[in-house]
Amino acid sequence: MRYMTRKLLQGAFLLVLTLVLSVTALFGASAMKWSAELPSLEGLDALEFTSTSLVFARDGTQIGQIVPVVGEDRESTNRIPVGLDEISPAALQAIVAYEDFDYFSHFGFNPLSVARAFYEEFLGDADRGGSTITTQVVKNTVLYDLRSDRSMERKAKELMLAIELERRLTKAEILQRYVNVVFWGGNVYGIRAAAQTYFGKEPSELNLAEGLYLARLIPAPNVRHDDFSGSRASMREVLNRMVRQGTISQRLADQTWRYPLQPRGWSVRYDGEGSVLETVRTGEEVLVQSSVSSDLSRHVLFEVRRFLLSRFGDAVVFGQGGLRVFTTVDVQAQRAANDAARRAEVPEGAQMAIVAIDHATGGILAMVGEKLRDGVPSGEFNRATQARRQPGSSFKPIVYAAAMERGGMHQGTVLVDAPETFFQRGQPAWEPRNWDNTFSGAQTVRENLNQSRNIPAVKALEAASAQAVAERARELGYNIQPYYSIALGTFEVTPLAHASAFGAFANAGEQVEAHLVTRVEDADGNVLYQAQPRRKQVWSPETAYVMLDTLRGNVIDRNPTALSWRVDVPGRWVTGKTGTTNDDRDIWFVGATPGMTALVWMGNDDSTSMPRTMTNSDGTRETVTSSRQPIYVFNDFVTRALQGRPSTAEGFPVPEGVEFHTIDRRTGAISANGTRAAFSAATDITNVGVGSSLKIELVVDGRDGSRATANTPLEFLEVIEVLPMDLGAYLGGAPADLPGVEGEGTPEPGQ
Repeated sequence: MRYMTRKLLQGAFLLVLTLVLSVTALFGASAMKWSAELPSLEGLDALEFTSTSLVFARDGTQIGQIVPVVGEDRESTNRIPVGLDEISPAALQAIVAYEDFDYFSHFGFNPLSVARAFYEEFLGDADRGGSTITTQVVKNTVLYDLRSDRSMERKAKELMLAIELERRLTKAEILQRYVNVVFWGGNVYGIRAAAQTYFGKEPSELNLAEGLYLARLIPAPNVRHDDFSGSRASMREVLNRMVRQGTISQRLADQTWRYPLQPRGWSVRYDGEGSVLETVRTGEEVLVQSSVSSDLSRHVLFEVRRFLLSRFGDAVVFGQGGLRVFTTVDVQAQRAANDAARRAEVPEGAQMAIVAIDHATGGILAMVGEKLRDGVPSGEFNRATQARRQPGSSFKPIVYAAAMERGGMHQGTVLVDAPETFFQRGQPAWEPRNWDNTFSGAQTVRENLNQSRNIPAVKALEAASAQAVAERARELGYNIQPYYSIALGTFEVTPLAHASAFGAFANAGEQVEAHLVTRVEDADGNVLYQAQPRRKQVWSPETAYVMLDTLRGNVIDRNPTALSWRVDVPGRWVTGKTGTTNDDRDIWFVGATPGMTALVWMGNDDSTSMPRTMTNSDGTRETVTSSRQPIYVFNDFVTRALQGRPSTAEGFPVPEGVEFHTIDRRTGAISANGTRAAFSAATDITNVGVGSSLKIELVVDGRDGSRATANTPLEFLEVIEVLPMDLGAYLGGAPADLPGVEGEGTPEPGQ
């Protein structure tokens, strides 16, 4: 019997030994196979994968974040890496106490915990057994693809890599990686994003209570965020354990418990002892829905993101850690643009754009790409940079400037506004008309621009040559062909490009390439990009200033009143030009004052005509025209954008080679009672304008003195001489004060 018992025991022992050896051999063979499949820990150097990029204004103020959107389902990942010195010691203490109390004494794993974890993994129902901070770093980085795999393979690989990680890095280095890879719910990764999301703080500002709350979320953040009472109970247990083990004092534990914790998404009332009296779910979510986030301007952030992706691609922007992007945005100007876009009165269904540039540097100070409305987030389509629209008469300054440099014109040059047919090889005959179907006769360049007459603008282009105007326009960034119709802005351009071209006048003739991003740094501070905007002297300083002065007349000239007379920026010297396209599809105002060139555009996205009148928010009716709505917005924006900043009544510096004379705006003749105007010093003043001695022969109908037509009988034809200023009476109407300037209901020019 004893023999049989011994044999049975020997057999059982051999069976167990065989089983153990087999399992050991199997595990050993598997371990060898798995060890050969281990990923490189070098991947930890790029653990900031899908890190959030930070965007800053020109004064260093953070104005937004670009949250990466990755994967097949295009999930956004909000992660902002930080160093340990950027995290409060209390928060780090709380995380270690919650997640791995023995972290500073083990070597990557706890043998008893690992044994328990293997048992619970395959024989029990473990929630998350045996994990240390080190193994979680491995799981969330180099073994990320296996993070949901509950298998012996994953556990074994975690263990082997954890041991190697502990050999390579210090405890502090591992902890720093851990707090940056932890998932904290929604699309929030890393302690900085978590601190900002749940408490609106930087991680350096977190206290022990907030650190304990965040630590409690780690295993299942989305579920545990909904269980506030469970979080409080768990926090109490950890505080008691920390007191027992001497990590903190009882006094600190009590102070921490009494702190009125208010995580995002909850409104909680406490009594004086820290007991919860009431909890109310506010409904706020931790998920960031958009890939950009900004309290200042989503349009700016979308534009920055487009720039980064076009220059660096997804791999750098979303795959090499959080970038630090420095922009030209002026916070005060951008807020002023936002407010002006919200207050703007636009025709029903119409859209708008505002853009402002520092013409001296090319930096974009502010931009708005749509009509902003309270409570409605702006979309990705930015009309300031992406909409291509016809500039209409707002392009005429380019034409006249070219005529001054290439055609010998100046402010006192007289051009006749009369019916005329223009012929260009390869093109049909063209007979342009004015907005009011009348003609103003002979008057100076300054007055023709004040009243935005079309035929004189085409004549100015003809004097310079269509080719010369087109070439100069291409230098400024327009995509344009040398047709006569370009004098009236019959091509397409973005508001940003148009403002940049106009800015050359304000910068002594030099155009500086418009740009938004000045510098891009990687997560380690290495400079990946430094802006070097293109600079080109397009106009001579004399031509640029003379054109500024001419356009200043478009604001201040009276008798007759210039079209931009409503421009009023208190204490500022402003110059500018209105613009309207055929059938009132687009209305513009582009202007400049020292320190800023700004533009406002309005129109329908489908390029249909806007109504002739509109009802304002206060119930009043108003004509829709470029001399009204865009100017109102321009005034609102520029006034607030430059508020508190130096100004000068003298305007822009006068370059050498420019002198002033007073001229009659009708005849161009030097007149003591005329309008002060800038001229190039090279201009022969003795030949400026048309004096009373110069008369024009005109054929009239002798019966009534009207201009003769093809139907006038030969016997009634008479040739008379008239002064240039009287010519308009025979050509369809003399200029008068602007109709509708003060009254409503009368036609008003939209040029």
